[in-house]
Amino acid sequence: MTQTTDLTLPCLVHDLNNVFQTLVEAADLLSTDPRWAPVSALILRSIERGKGITDSLQQADHPPAPFETILQNAIAFAEDSLIGGHAPAVRFHCDVEPGIELRRTWAWERVLINLFSNAMRAMPHGGTIHVIARCLPGRAEIIVRDEGEGIAPEILPDLFRPHVSTKRQGGLGLHIVETIVKQDDGEVRAANRSDGRGAEFLITIPVEVPAARAARA
Repeated sequence: MTQTTDLTLPCLVHDLNNVFQTLVEAADLLSTDPRWAPVSALILRSIERGKGITDSLQQADHPPAPFETILQNAIAFAEDSLIGGHAPAVRFHCDVEPGIELRRTWAWERVLINLFSNAMRAMPHGGTIHVIARCLPGRAEIIVRDEGEGIAPEILPDLFRPHVSTKRQGGLGLHIVETIVKQDDGEVRAANRSDGRGAEFLITIPVEVPAARAARA
């Protein structure tokens, strides 16, 4: 008799949770040595993010989350990626207007993480990533700016296509960004900053402010 493997989502989540538990035990072991305590904390934070992803995959209806929370989670992920100490210093400057809420929390964290990763690669000597978010009538605007050398004009028109990149390998990060934004009826545009100090990405997404949603309830 031929056996089939159950690859339904609940079974995959179950298997991933087993993997997470193994990593938790390894992190706990590392935490007993002060030299490895920061690495242990990083592993545990990554496990919590992984559990958050699996939880979100099982939710049929994703409750909206404040953009500030999504942003802080994405920044924490980006900062953890620099924990090795070999990368240049990267700072974040955020100017976020309150009242913006987005569904599919992990998907939007992924949008920001990919944009931050792209910005960090564009600043090999370090710099500041600027995040601006504004709540406008019926929509929100999110801007991510870096202080790199900008986007080469020859790839700018095709930047969001798969495998278009200034890197030797990869090139899917910005395509994923566009895919997620479009899934929520938004759009994303890339440009070089007018002051010549790097690149910027502008996301426009339809949103409903909490006050308006409460009034309709």
